[in-house]
Amino acid sequence: MPEKSATPRECTVLFADLVGSTQLYERAGDESAFEIVDAFVQKMRDVVESRGGRVVKHTGDGLMAVFEQAEGAAEAAINMHLKMRERVNPDSEQMGIKVGFHTGPVIESGEDVFGETVNQASRLAELASPGRALTSGETMDCLGQEWKGLLNRLSPRVLRGASRATQIYELKCESVGDVTVLQNVPPEAEGQLEIRLYLNQQRLVLNAATPIAHVGRESSADLKVGDSRASRRHADIELRGDKFVLVDHSSNGTYVAIEGEKEFFLSREEAVLHGRGLIALGGPCADNPYAIKFVCV
Repeated sequence: MPEKSATPRECTVLFADLVGSTQLYERAGDESAFEIVDAFVQKMRDVVESRGGRVVKHTGDGLMAVFEQAEGAAEAAINMHLKMRERVNPDSEQMGIKVGFHTGPVIESGEDVFGETVNQASRLAELASPGRALTSGETMDCLGQEWKGLLNRLSPRVLRGASRATQIYELKCESVGDVTVLQNVPPEAEGQLEIRLYLNQQRLVLNAATPIAHVGRESSADLKVGDSRASRRHADIELRGDKFVLVDHSSNGTYVAIEGEKEFFLSREEAVLHGRGLIALGGPCADNPYAIKFVCV
């Protein structure tokens, strides 16, 4: 087993992902596409190292890196987008890079790093649009004044798997990519987003103040379901931007019947809830005494 560091250390974790490679393989063929993708990933690696960072590992058509200073990650993000302008082939015109970086404590194990800081940086990269970079309030606090002028404050967002909203900032990369659109909810409407859950005598309300609920058989669940077919930690229901999402983590799956639509089944998948309907853990909704009623308002 690789030896882990005794105590967490603070750093900035950056994820950079190349977008458009699947379509590139279709257009250019395997051999040409591989050469183009490999050349771009090498450019990304060179940028990380030139800004004092260390590439931890490659992630598909991208990479994960760590920086001792947040400024190094911000410089790398901008320069990666600039390098994308140096097209290596006409077939690469529709490709781009999306970047996310976050500052916080990590646990080291060999050459790798782990922890919530890593997860947060990865989620920010997922959320970014090609040609853009997203970061967090924690990173913003670590940047000098000259960098803070290059950050656009976006509305807080509950990232995938998180239990609370994260303050997000977009770094002005002056790239040719599309503008990041998070489909933010107008401030006056944020307090109005709500889902109400009912199961026998239990009632639960989710909104911006309480954005996530754990559903299952365990006693600590926010909504406890006594059905033996339900897993202990069966599913989560969480607010993401302007929608509520049901995320299944179970062994037997989750059934959802939205009013006016055909019942569907989730197995380690997620779905957006809307209107009103039923959620059943491990079995169909019909005639199920453990089915959870929901109403989105």
